[in-house]
Amino acid sequence: MIKRKNFYSFMMFLAAVLLWMVNAEAAEAKETRAVWVSFYEYEGAGLKNKPESTFRQNADKMFRNIRDNGCNTVYFHVRAFDDAIWKSDNFDFSTYMGDAEPDYDPLAILVETAHKYKLSFHAWMNPYRITQKKIYNPAEESTNSRILLAVREVIDGYPVDGIHFDDYFYPSRGHKQYSKYSSLSQKKKKGYVNQMVQSVYNTVKQKSPNLLFGISPAGNVDNCEAIGADVKTWLSVPGYVDYIVPQIYWSNAYMLGGKFTKLFDQRLKQWRGLNTAKVPMYIGLGLYRGGMRDSSDIGWKRSSKVVASEISKTRKYADVSGYSLYSYESLYKKSCRNEVKNMLARISTVKISGGKSLKKGQSLRLKASVWPLRLGQSVTWRSSSKRIATVSKSGLVKAKKRGTVKIYAKKGSRKASIRIQVK
Repeated sequence: MIKRKNFYSFMMFLAAVLLWMVNAEAAEAKETRAVWVSFYEYEGAGLKNKPESTFRQNADKMFRNIRDNGCNTVYFHVRAFDDAIWKSDNFDFSTYMGDAEPDYDPLAILVETAHKYKLSFHAWMNPYRITQKKIYNPAEESTNSRILLAVREVIDGYPVDGIHFDDYFYPSRGHKQYSKYSSLSQKKKKGYVNQMVQSVYNTVKQKSPNLLFGISPAGNVDNCEAIGADVKTWLSVPGYVDYIVPQIYWSNAYMLGGKFTKLFDQRLKQWRGLNTAKVPMYIGLGLYRGGMRDSSDIGWKRSSKVVASEISKTRKYADVSGYSLYSYESLYKKSCRNEVKNMLARISTVKISGGKSLKKGQSLRLKASVWPLRLGQSVTWRSSSKRIATVSKSGLVKAKKRGTVKIYAKKGSRKASIRIQVK
């Protein structure tokens, strides 16, 4: 016989578990699940040098694929090198999108199509980069003016959901222009970049308080500060960003200082610790590294569940609101196939809809829905008691005798159930 004190303790524990499950499900439902589409991927996605009809068809396929892989947000490269993929009087048309400006507006079609699939579209820009080897000087007012010009053209001309910057600020070591700025202190670099970031934030908010501005800095905080990305300020003082996506592209089997280090866990903890202003944080995940042979980071070769595991870890924390995958082509790249398969299985859900009662001798059809859609909609059905009711491979339930039965639908490791009363 269970003692009253133990019984109450058990019930409190059970209530806590149920509350955690409800909160976890709610967190997953509202989490940002993003993917980057870079300028390198225009041609592979069938967007370069295409007539409008073909461009529309291929854009539709791309965004449908993104939705079917469970994503709800796209960071799409619209300005990689002081250029534009929209019709502009101030910026040259991107040569990565076409050898000449087309007679249609690519960005208008892209935003429209993304929204068709209920995807949030953020216009991804590189603020300073002119070419791979040259940047605009962040200290010059004309640089900020040019960045703001591009931002205004996009937010005034297109119904985008946000503006997105990545991790390119001052040149890092090895860049052709590194020596030009190497004598500048970190404090000054961060000061100039912060002026730009604040001006972009204010411009975005003046357009609409619902329009978002976010940055995806490099995952190494020291490297961020060295190139002027003042992530500590952005995460502690309001008025800089609406969200941040640190690119934590490592596994937990990284060789550091002669020993293997759980680098993903370490960096995730560090970024969470910096976020004293509770800025919405999504974690950038290196899906492109799936199956990669890397002597420094062997986790990607050892396991095909790195991204799946990292998504589970992001979901453990209330101060992490989602993730972003780099990048779109990795969703279909052969070397990433197993990573993607395990990732989809990890985030998957199964739901059952249909009637919950029927009379003896009657039948009813249940329907199972599987998410993400790329997993397909086929499920395995099972009845908890075939004496009360059976269920066919297509979800047809036949009542045999009075009683209560559970019908299960299973997809991989995920399953759902519905209770049916036979009267």
